[in-house]
Amino acid sequence: MKKILFILYLIICIKTFSQSQKLKGEWILDKIVQPDGKNLEINNSKYSFKLFYRINQDELVIYNQKFKAKFYNDKINLENRMFKYWFEDNYLVLQEGNEISLLLKEEDFIKKYPEFKPKIEVRKNDSLLVANQVIRPIFNHEKTFDDFIIPLMKQENSKDMDDLYFKIEYILTKDNKITNIKILDKRTPQYDTQFVQALMQAEKYFKNPYGVNMLVTEEKHFLKFFQDLSDKSEKDLYHIIGNGFEYYNNNQFDKAIENLSKLDKLQIKDNRFISRFRDGYIKLGISYLAVGKNEQACTSFRKAGDLTTFEVRNYLKDFCK
Repeated sequence: MKKILFILYLIICIKTFSQSQKLKGEWILDKIVQPDGKNLEINNSKYSFKLFYRINQDELVIYNQKFKAKFYNDKINLENRMFKYWFEDNYLVLQEGNEISLLLKEEDFIKKYPEFKPKIEVRKNDSLLVANQVIRPIFNHEKTFDDFIIPLMKQENSKDMDDLYFKIEYILTKDNKITNIKILDKRTPQYDTQFVQALMQAEKYFKNPYGVNMLVTEEKHFLKFFQDLSDKSEKDLYHIIGNGFEYYNNNQFDKAIENLSKLDKLQIKDNRFISRFRDGYIKLGISYLAVGKNEQACTSFRKAGDLTTFEVRNYLKDFCK
């Protein structure tokens, strides 16, 4: 009898270890569905968004936030959350309450969605892997990269901001060194200098997991308080977004459309308020879906991004084929 119990114990241990090993690594959210497999409501904020899980030994990392975790045959326990999990084909399926998350490993995600396959750019006879939202450096720090650099930068007052867009590129070598830094869209001399200095301080936390030099691009968008705006079109943008979102949040989709469709008439240049426009077009697209105007919805979603933009990709896949 003892021998049989010991064998059963070994089988359980081996199965648990095997499951644990299979869980390890980074997982990319494909989509979240209801328990019956149906899509979420179209105005659910989780219908299409970006989420990466990294599972390590006794740890689950979500948005670079680390949680102590215990892994069992069919459950993952965090300090204040619990997931049921199982595997289907290449998917890791996580269930929390009435939501089921479908996740894929990077290789399987790119295989299913080849639009995320990284491009190669040749510069001075060096073939560079171009980073995107899936193929990207790992930042090994308890903070996100943005949170890491914020204390290293002088924070500007809203009323003193003029240029609201910044873009920089650099090469992260296969040896995890940052080289060839180039500012593509300058902000202010002070900001530009401080960002480069902060980037170099962050260098030791970056990891290039791909074994080839990688070309990385970073964009930063800044917002001003309404009272600090002087341009009429920019003030109109804030009114349109404010009113449109209020109607949207109250499921008054016709009125949301009436307001948010005015975004097309605004004359705002120099990449100012890109993130505000994107959010506005996404909610405009959802509002069009809610009233059965799919063609207009797809036009709005495409103004916010494409199939590589996590905030709209599921809407484009489901309604804009």
